[in-house]
Amino acid sequence: MKKIFLLFVGLFGSLVVSQAQDLITTKKGEDIHAKILEISSNEIKYKKFSNLDGPSYIINTSEVLMVRYENGEKDIFDEEQSPLNANGKIYEGMKYRDLKHIYDPHNYFPEISDPYSRGWAGVASFLIPGLGQGVCGEWGRGACFFLANMGLASVAKAGVLAGAELDNPNGAYTLALAAMAGWAAIDVWCIIDAVNVAKVKNMYYQDLRKMRASVDIKMEPFFTCTPTTGFGRFEPAAGLALKVSF
Repeated sequence: MKKIFLLFVGLFGSLVVSQAQDLITTKKGEDIHAKILEISSNEIKYKKFSNLDGPSYIINTSEVLMVRYENGEKDIFDEEQSPLNANGKIYEGMKYRDLKHIYDPHNYFPEISDPYSRGWAGVASFLIPGLGQGVCGEWGRGACFFLANMGLASVAKAGVLAGAELDNPNGAYTLALAAMAGWAAIDVWCIIDAVNVAKVKNMYYQDLRKMRASVDIKMEPFFTCTPTTGFGRFEPAAGLALKVSF
């Protein structure tokens, strides 16, 4: 019974001590057990937890990934992960019609894990109008471009054929030229739009990855009693529990 009591006291004491200190995690993966004294925009002033009466230390915030305080709260200083591309709130399953209002394709910076290729999207829509939008998952948008392209091409062809049969073909040829100009404009717009769709959706998935990465995983000690064979008998058990916070 005395051993059980000492085990419980030891585990409880270690838990209290671990929760009574701040933890500085650097971008190199080093954990510094500390007592935070002051945090400014450029540096963190602290004392080592193992020597609270000793000297104060200073570390630049650019070297720090995260600070977890004794009350469980935390500050993240990872400049590469914190800012999002979106100019508004995002969530899983958003459609391009919503994304185009909160993302500026001019601000796009490619990443290796991006799911869509801007180049292939543009080439696809050059070969078949609307195909670039389709390969980026926007088949409805691509179909609109395809139908508009086919419609203007049909009007241009009809104008040329009608002009060949009329005594005064000026009106028919004017209609054909206007349709051909619109057809060319639609083609250029379609290619640019396919590239922008790829950029915007890539930016969206970049932000989703950043949001999914905001997960805190830590191990915490626990102590409990589990029933054993025999009526009314319990056996102490201690160990570590995995805690995941989102």
